[in-house]
Amino acid sequence: MRIMFLAAAALALSLSPDGFAATFDGSQPIICATFEILECEPGLRCEEETVDNLDAPQFLQISVQDKTITATRPSGAAVNAKIDLVRSAEGQMFLQGIEKTRGWSMAINEAKGNMSLAIHDDASSYVIFGACTPR
Repeated sequence: MRIMFLAAAALALSLSPDGFAATFDGSQPIICATFEILECEPGLRCEEETVDNLDAPQFLQISVQDKTITATRPSGAAVNAKIDLVRSAEGQMFLQGIEKTRGWSMAINEAKGNMSLAIHDDASSYVIFGACTPR
C-alpha cells in the first residue's frame, strides 16, 4: 500500500506545473517533432511546406548542455547545428545560432514543450511549429 502511495505521489508531482516545468529548461536533452512548416518570401504569402519537399528533419534532438541540435534529413544527410545563445524569459527558453548562410531562433515553452523555430536569410524565412518531449 505504501509503495502504491509513493508511486501515485511521484506521478502527481511529475504532472504538476512546477514538477513538469523543469523538463524544458535545458537541464536535460529533449527531442522536438515538426508539425507545421511555412515558407515565406517578401511580397508573397507564406506557403505550407512539408519536411520531404524541403528535406527538413522531422525530429530535432536538442542538448542545451552540449549546445547542439542534431537531426537527420529525409535524404539521410546529417544536421549538426551549434547553439550560440541560450536565454530564458517568462517561461520560455530561447535558443539561437547561425548555420552556414542562415540564422535561426527557437522558442520552447518551458511548461508545455510547445516549440517554434524561425530559419532565415535576407531572401526568405521558414517558420516551423512543433512540440518537444524529454529524450
